[in-house]
Amino acid sequence: MDAPPPHAPSYRHVAPVYDALSSGYSLGAIDRAKAFHQSLVNEGDRLLYVGAGRGREIVGALQRGAKVTCVEPCPAMAMGLHRRLSAMGDGFTIVPKPIQSVPAEPAYDLIVAHFFLNVFDELTMADVLKHLCQFVKPDGRIAIADFEPAANKVGPIDCMVRRLYYRPVNLAGWLLRICALHPIYDYTPRLIKHGFEIESHQSFQVLPGLPSLYHVTVAQRL
Repeated sequence: MDAPPPHAPSYRHVAPVYDALSSGYSLGAIDRAKAFHQSLVNEGDRLLYVGAGRGREIVGALQRGAKVTCVEPCPAMAMGLHRRLSAMGDGFTIVPKPIQSVPAEPAYDLIVAHFFLNVFDELTMADVLKHLCQFVKPDGRIAIADFEPAANKVGPIDCMVRRLYYRPVNLAGWLLRICALHPIYDYTPRLIKHGFEIESHQSFQVLPGLPSLYHVTVAQRL
């Protein structure tokens, strides 16, 4: 018998304050990064949100007429998500289990993975990303919002600032048992390996004058 798939850590003890903490820590940059994918959404599109959380950014997709599936295994998060989306009608489905337990079907126009893959250690992240890519239909897209990797900038000061900003929150998440300890992930080469073409990178600053600390990678399946 195969071993059960590794699951994302539970956010149940931070669910009520997660949105406020992320917005405050990033001075709204995380919210802007999460909202960026809205420009890719068209009426009738099928969207899959993984690690959907409480889903503030999902409301806009429903307003644009998308058909939304949300994968959120944490009961506390899923409950808040359901309350928020119920006001938008019935154009959504919530799947209350880990994405690794959901059979892949290449039927989605857009996969949205915002600040989700970074909860895993590197080996597990690679397996989960490979699984996610299998949900994207031909010519469909995947959008990943996360911390911006140092590899995207060549300046040593940029690299140092980015690491100093990231490491404390990664350590805090590890102590709270909601993420693994790991460096900032660069998803670009992995997406190319899985048959995607990078369409765009969009960076987001926390404060003017500082290096960009968050970014969104958008890739299209060839």
